[in-house]
Amino acid sequence: MQNGTFQNGQKKEVQVEDDIVFPLVKSSMFKAPVIHSFSKFVIVTQKRAREDTKHLEQEVPKTWEYLNCNIELFERRKSSIYRGAPLFSMFGVGGYSYSRYKVGVSGFYKKPLFSVLYSNDNKPVMTDDTSYFICFDSYDMEYTAMLLLNSKKVQGFLTSIAFLDAKRPYTKKVLERIDFFKIVNSLTFDELARTEQDLDLSCYVSLSMYDDFKSLIGIGQMRFA
Repeated sequence: MQNGTFQNGQKKEVQVEDDIVFPLVKSSMFKAPVIHSFSKFVIVTQKRAREDTKHLEQEVPKTWEYLNCNIELFERRKSSIYRGAPLFSMFGVGGYSYSRYKVGVSGFYKKPLFSVLYSNDNKPVMTDDTSYFICFDSYDMEYTAMLLLNSKKVQGFLTSIAFLDAKRPYTKKVLERIDFFKIVNSLTFDELARTEQDLDLSCYVSLSMYDDFKSLIGIGQMRFA
């Protein structure tokens, strides 16, 4: 993106409204524990699955025109989930997609690196369908969760239960075995701070942040989307 102009996959410049364009992190981009700079963006046409998209014609006319000019790309999709769905429907979209604070991970890497995803303009960061993420209500909580997930104990647990020879070792089923309640009861704050150092991050996490996260865990189970 440059000066409000985007370049599509065919390297053509396009003019679309910024309202429904969001930063995108693809599975291959999970290479840092904190990601807040983006080279790719995606048009997100819905707030929830099968939501009608006709309102976009009035709200974002440039984007609507652009989508219609490329309608054949949407019509080529063979999956049954798009059968009878509104124009330009998307897969796997919901309220969780619009969370400003996420910790994401690629399903592909042998060693999972969990990354804080946030945009300086406060826009939600989107991921592709080979990635997974969990949502939080604040930066401090997502940062704390990222450190917990990248700790040696959790990393060791995950590599012991994943099928590392599989094309996608880390599936939703594998990630759902993460129990934050057990993690916070076995991981000290010193270990959390050591993980921060191991990731070459500036000192940010605090004991009060960890205590707040423990209180958050008591409210309910967190799940990856």
